[in-house]
Amino acid sequence: MRGRFCIAWHTGRYFCRAAACVAIALMSGCEPPGKPKPEPPSSQDITDFKTLFSENCTGCHGLDGKNGPGRPLNDPLYLAVIPKDALQQTIESGRPGTAMPAWARSQGGPLTPKQITALVDGIENNWAKPAEFQGVALPSYSGTGRTGDIQRGKKLFAMDCFVCHGQPAIGSVTDAAFLELVTDQLLRTAIIQGRADLGMPDYRKLNRGHALSDQEITDIVAYLASLRPAQPNANARTNETGTGQVGAMTKGNEGSGHGPGSPREQQNEGNDGKGSSSEGGVK
Repeated sequence: MRGRFCIAWHTGRYFCRAAACVAIALMSGCEPPGKPKPEPPSSQDITDFKTLFSENCTGCHGLDGKNGPGRPLNDPLYLAVIPKDALQQTIESGRPGTAMPAWARSQGGPLTPKQITALVDGIENNWAKPAEFQGVALPSYSGTGRTGDIQRGKKLFAMDCFVCHGQPAIGSVTDAAFLELVTDQLLRTAIIQGRADLGMPDYRKLNRGHALSDQEITDIVAYLASLRPAQPNANARTNETGTGQVGAMTKGNEGSGHGPGSPREQQNEGNDGKGSSSEGGVK
């Protein structure tokens, strides 16, 4: 009888110890011995928009697509004006010569085509508001092909822009050094979109509370571009839009402002909507 009691007691102790070990393992989250841990998902498999934007875009474009040093992307007006394919092309290829790198793996970046599509779709689906602009005659992203009138642009700048941008202490955009760093497309985009995060109104309120016309925007850009120093051998540089057209890179309409040999994309106002920028990010 005593032997049976001892056997039962030892058996009970064994099961108690085993149960305690199992409980500790469950509480600590340890995998059972010999079972391999699941592999974390590959970075190439991530297609969640918030994750992709947070890990790749917020440094320039800010949390939630605004209040960053680069162009705000969380802006319905901007997304209503810029063609979706231009947005995708910019993410894929970047802006050569600027802080905006190429993100496509085919061009040395970290993102797959599927991930870039997820970014573009996420930007459009989360921040665009197409219903607000139905029936609205928006200015074109890259111009209509018309030549800007420098003198008209000068008058418009004096009336609508000089109070903020005519003096260096406020933020001059007529300074030659600044104009050498930016493109006509950046200037056009800035006039159309403004910078609500910095207190700059968009084109709808710039003309003394009224909207600027597409031609008036082109005229202001032409005036500012005319202040950019002429570049040597500028006519030898061609645009990089795939059109095969040679940019007429004369003073007043060149798009890069950088010297010969620069890899930057060239921009003729009204001819190419993909000029480069000194800003970090999409224009």
